[in-house]
Amino acid sequence: MDQVTKNQKLRLLIVGLPNAGKSTLFNGLTGGNRKVSNYSGITVDAAFGEFLSNEENNQSIEIVDLPGIYNLNPSSSDEGVTVATLLGLYPQMKWDKIIVLLDYQRLEASLNLALSIKEYINDDLLFLINKDDEGEIKPELRKEMQRQLKAHILTMSALSTDKNVIDHFIRQHGPTPEVTPLKRERLKVTPMAASFFPAADLLDTKELPYSVVEGSEGEAQVEAQIAKELNTARTIINSVFTERKLAPESNASQKIDRIVLHPVFGGIIFVALFYFIFNSIYTWAGPAMDFTEALVINLGNFIGNYLPEGLFKSLIVDGIFAGTGGVVIFLPQIMVLFFLLSLLEQSGYISRAALVTDKIMSVFGLNGKAFLPYLSGFACAIPGIMAARTLSNQRERMATILTLPLITCSARLPVYILLVGTFVPDTTVLGIFNARALSFFFLYFLGSISALIIAKVMRLSVFKGESGNFLIDLPPYQRPSIRVALKQSWFKGKNFLKKAGTVILALSIVIWTLSTFPEVNQEKLNGLSDQEASAVRLESSLLGQMGKGIEPIIEPLGMNWKVGVGLLVSFGARELFVSALGTLYALGDEVDEENEGLREKLLAERDPRTGRPLFDLATAWSILIFFVFSLQCTSTLAILKKETGGWKWPLYTLGYTVALGYLGSLFAYNLLS
Repeated sequence: MDQVTKNQKLRLLIVGLPNAGKSTLFNGLTGGNRKVSNYSGITVDAAFGEFLSNEENNQSIEIVDLPGIYNLNPSSSDEGVTVATLLGLYPQMKWDKIIVLLDYQRLEASLNLALSIKEYINDDLLFLINKDDEGEIKPELRKEMQRQLKAHILTMSALSTDKNVIDHFIRQHGPTPEVTPLKRERLKVTPMAASFFPAADLLDTKELPYSVVEGSEGEAQVEAQIAKELNTARTIINSVFTERKLAPESNASQKIDRIVLHPVFGGIIFVALFYFIFNSIYTWAGPAMDFTEALVINLGNFIGNYLPEGLFKSLIVDGIFAGTGGVVIFLPQIMVLFFLLSLLEQSGYISRAALVTDKIMSVFGLNGKAFLPYLSGFACAIPGIMAARTLSNQRERMATILTLPLITCSARLPVYILLVGTFVPDTTVLGIFNARALSFFFLYFLGSISALIIAKVMRLSVFKGESGNFLIDLPPYQRPSIRVALKQSWFKGKNFLKKAGTVILALSIVIWTLSTFPEVNQEKLNGLSDQEASAVRLESSLLGQMGKGIEPIIEPLGMNWKVGVGLLVSFGARELFVSALGTLYALGDEVDEENEGLREKLLAERDPRTGRPLFDLATAWSILIFFVFSLQCTSTLAILKKETGGWKWPLYTLGYTVALGYLGSLFAYNLLS
């Protein structure tokens, strides 16, 4: 292989079926040190990593981890990015070599994809056959496959094979700077597949490397294109593996599926597993959240001790640290969720869960794949919206992501805990159920069922059309890697902070500015405690005046201007509602949902006109219902803009959720008054 200078980096793509082990291989070769780049026209995060062995070699190799595909006709935005990258449609993502990762448990489908890439993309490929843990592919069989495929092949296990062996194989037969794509035959794609490619005006070529074929005749051409390579794959497998039997793992998977996919037991297992997950989110993440909150507060105070008194110190401590801390505190829950989901995904259960829920989801115009985005939404809407990229039908995807903000995310919990714990009596219902626990269940249930019902309405109106085919791969069950799950959890958490934290940082500065100016005359603050002075400043600020400005609008809901300020602040992050009330009631901005002082202040608040308690059960449920429905999260709006390509649909979602929240609150308040 030609030697190149060390500073000349060559790019390697790994392509394969979903769940073939690409991410595991990527983490092994790079040590999990990935960076994420978001290029113009690309809505999917492209993960890049440097080979660990680059420091010891003259040639630097960069590996790219892209979503799995089944064939070269993509059926989702994730798959579209992978195929478009292979076709060279992204000038900023040029590549030098393709490795096709073949799944030994799904060898026929893997080889079908590999032959398609050889035929329509590039003839100079490397093949890695993964999951040959028992060494069933003997050297003579591997050599025969090499002869028929005219390519170098390595059999391995991404989990157990020495990464130095894989690294050496890739460097020995890997990328050179002279490789160029060989398109011997023009790829045919359907109009739907082409819709997942970048728009023509984003390309730097006048001639597209594919042709769009329409109608039934066009679909027949695409099917024939896929069938051609499939027949070749079968011929090669039958000639090489003359005595190949179903792998023991596949036999075991079929036996397990008889229970996991059973009409009765399957549902019970599903409920038990995800009850365990959500219970773990709150029990395991609790201590870490407390530690994170204390760390952020102490760090802010520590830095504040070295800053002179004044506006700059207030910006750093009260604006940036207090605001971003409201996001960072939920990082442990996000990471616990994705750690457990990674274990389930690696084991092969996630696709079974989608199959179990498909019948229920189909009632609402969606398919089983929408289950995972909704599930992720219980931690945060942002990863849920991103997870919806796997939905092939664009109408179903839009209905899913525009209703995901209705799923009760973890940021609503502080508000729920404060109001339910203060105003719902700690009694039992029917002698069995705790009233507060039932309230929490109702809030979660209301958000979830509302999301599904509105998704159905959207599928019958705005996104009317036929449902996409529910095709899902059921990979063999396998032992998950805790190391991989930890790395996935860390990466998802870091990505969440990058996407949500930057928006919150900017908004924290805006909220600090609105809550600080205009400054109050010092004479008004004489004789007041620090907490009382903070309350006066907030009431006199632009934010306080905005709260009083919307008071006539929210008064029919039983809310006053103080709640109005809390609602405005919560558009930065819902959990800031609690700290805003703490400031307004002269308790400081570091109170939490368990603060007894804040609860006593709420119970003691009186309407100056009637002398009656201002906050009661009706007012509490009015606020709770508003939080169930209303999209009070600018980070979610930002990710919706990114995923939909503009502000039209985010503003549409904001409008309908706020209207739904207002009407729901009005109904609840009048019902309970």
